[in-house]
Amino acid sequence: MRAHYKFYRLYYTLFAFTGFAAIIFYLLIIPSWRIFQTNIFTMIIGGDITVSGGLIVLICIRKYFFQLSGLKSLVQERKSNELMITGIHKYVRHPLYAGTFLFIWGLWILIPSVALMISNVVITVYTLIGISLEEKKLVNEFGEPYKQYMKKVPMIMPRSWRK
Repeated sequence: MRAHYKFYRLYYTLFAFTGFAAIIFYLLIIPSWRIFQTNIFTMIIGGDITVSGGLIVLICIRKYFFQLSGLKSLVQERKSNELMITGIHKYVRHPLYAGTFLFIWGLWILIPSVALMISNVVITVYTLIGISLEEKKLVNEFGEPYKQYMKKVPMIMPRSWRK
């Protein structure tokens, strides 16, 4: 993987985009029924969760793809191998994935179809597998500091604000 390490994020992004496109295609061609009827309460809750997740995703995309890695890493070498634990990373190790989960499951509360539920389960399982692989990569890259970070900060679900 050493020779292709520079392109890791690009490969991962292309694979994720292809998988997401396949899921969208699936949703468009498969008829589906609603699991429950929505009402004003589910619309407000689902909307709040979806918007919150979307905002977290946008914040993370801005940070990751314009500052840390993404396409910028293809033309510019990263100068330091320093673990950055700032912002939302103080509360969860993988905020992009947490935001994604909030977004897709909030959307399911808004549109509670069987097809969307199946898609969300596939996305959730795929993402959890990706997190496992990424955690191994991060331990290899950062070593003991990342292991300590893993002990202190939860992976996806933040701990209660109260201790």
